[in-house]
Amino acid sequence: MKMFKKKGSGLILAAVLLFSVSSCDLFDLDINQDPNNPSQASLELLLTNVMLDASSTFAGGLNNATSGFMAQTTSTDDHNMTNGSWNGTWNFLYSGPLNDLERIIVAATEQGNNPHYLAVAQVLKAYYFSLMVDLWGDVPYFSAFKGDQGDKTPVYDDQVAIYADLIKLCDDAIANIALTSPVRVLGDVMYNNGGTSVSAATQMGRWRKAAKSLKLRLLLQTSKVDASAAGKIQALITENDLILTAAEDFQFKFGILQNPDDRHPWYQNGYSGGEAGFSYYGHQFMYEMLLNRDPRAPFYFHRQTNDILDPADPTDKQTIPCSQRSDCTYGYFVLNGNITNALFNRDPDALSTSQAEYLAGYFGRDRSDPSGIPNDNPLRTTVGAYPAAGVWDSAPAAGGGNQARGDGIFPMITSWMVNFYKLEAQISLGVTTGQTDETLLRNALNAQFAKVFSIGSSVGGNVDPATWTFPIAYKTQTVFVNDVVAAYPTAGTEGAKLQYALKQAWFANHGNGFEMYNAFRRTGFPSDLQAPLQAPRQFALSLPYAQDELNLNPNTPTKIYDSPADAIFWDVLKYQF
Repeated sequence: MKMFKKKGSGLILAAVLLFSVSSCDLFDLDINQDPNNPSQASLELLLTNVMLDASSTFAGGLNNATSGFMAQTTSTDDHNMTNGSWNGTWNFLYSGPLNDLERIIVAATEQGNNPHYLAVAQVLKAYYFSLMVDLWGDVPYFSAFKGDQGDKTPVYDDQVAIYADLIKLCDDAIANIALTSPVRVLGDVMYNNGGTSVSAATQMGRWRKAAKSLKLRLLLQTSKVDASAAGKIQALITENDLILTAAEDFQFKFGILQNPDDRHPWYQNGYSGGEAGFSYYGHQFMYEMLLNRDPRAPFYFHRQTNDILDPADPTDKQTIPCSQRSDCTYGYFVLNGNITNALFNRDPDALSTSQAEYLAGYFGRDRSDPSGIPNDNPLRTTVGAYPAAGVWDSAPAAGGGNQARGDGIFPMITSWMVNFYKLEAQISLGVTTGQTDETLLRNALNAQFAKVFSIGSSVGGNVDPATWTFPIAYKTQTVFVNDVVAAYPTAGTEGAKLQYALKQAWFANHGNGFEMYNAFRRTGFPSDLQAPLQAPRQFALSLPYAQDELNLNPNTPTKIYDSPADAIFWDVLKYQF
């Protein structure tokens, strides 16, 4: 299926474009060490650039692929990759944001009076490299950026050792945040919007919570291979100094500029290229949200059409989803009697005009459909108001034309994710949180709903489902959450509870495919995703190494990315279709 690729060398904010210099010019950062008159312009601009370039990379093609692995989109949903698939992405990360981040760490360390910049960089390094390990396994880490020009043939460090150092980085960051610093961290577009809109104490308090929440995530990830993880998780939860509110969410918010383009990568794919270039949405994902009357659906998805294609017309037929196969589960919603009866209790030919036109706009693909891709960009469902700040789904309209804002978010670690972490730990590890499973689930859902509606309202979305006039009677947030919580299998097995909780996390973590992909490899849940129609490869347990590395770096390991023998170290399941 279609694979999204990183565009150019990353999005750059206007200020950064005007004033930043390349990383190779930043070996000697000009930082005044006078604590009474600090000047950290280079660090400020470099930090902003790191956040933007890394976020646009991870929130773009890699995010699409991991979402595709988990059947939410169809990007790389056949798991078929080559060593060239991520060559540009790998090269850009190491030559750009990861390298620049190391420059901040070196400069802040050498300055000696700048613990807060150092702490921020340590948290970012721990997060970004956790994704690198989760995706590739062994990667260059300890010596990757040594020397003025970096090590051109670095060794690939053991992923277990890297993870241990990432946890240590979190602890080091927490210790540095506790120190007094004469230097205010500027350029922080995550927790201070690049200015002084919050106090330094509040800003650094949020970074402390991010560090501890990241540590919780890393420990949960390794809990199947580290017997001591449960006790450490218990200590963090008991301390309760974690991300608990929307203001504390560890996320990157994109901008609204078109030139240079700093908008969400999904928005760029869906709206800034004329007709929508976004990958297909997975049919199961859309259908189950409709079936559940989930009020997030009009914010997640944007319908581009209300035209009903005619299977008797040869031109239309080749465009209809799954018209080239006979084994689809979902196919073309508006002509699938199982779907129309489940949603409206009517056969396709008995649908009202409004019902038929509404369903016609939910136009995606079944999982791993290998059929050719027709010229259906103006028809396929594209990204909506959340997370990319596209168009709220009030009416079908073609993509393109820069119709909305594009200043969406990349949710990295959020309050709802932390609640799901707690819930999983309570179910699987015997950790006590002081809250029932149902309370944790309710808190997670309400926090994520609030974020969806907040982003949706920023682009003109109507956040009151009670006033909607869609042919499907969507539930209000309160009714939906109450129904989900009431159905939680309180008396069920560990597997039943995890299946239920992580299926809800699957819906909630739209916009962060890494969370879904990791949870599935860690637990095997949710286990009810549609089986691939045809997958030329086994489930991707990691990503293949970059071709340039194989060609130029003799230290690059050989591996088979879908082989259980080469799974990530914390993955004891090693899932196979």
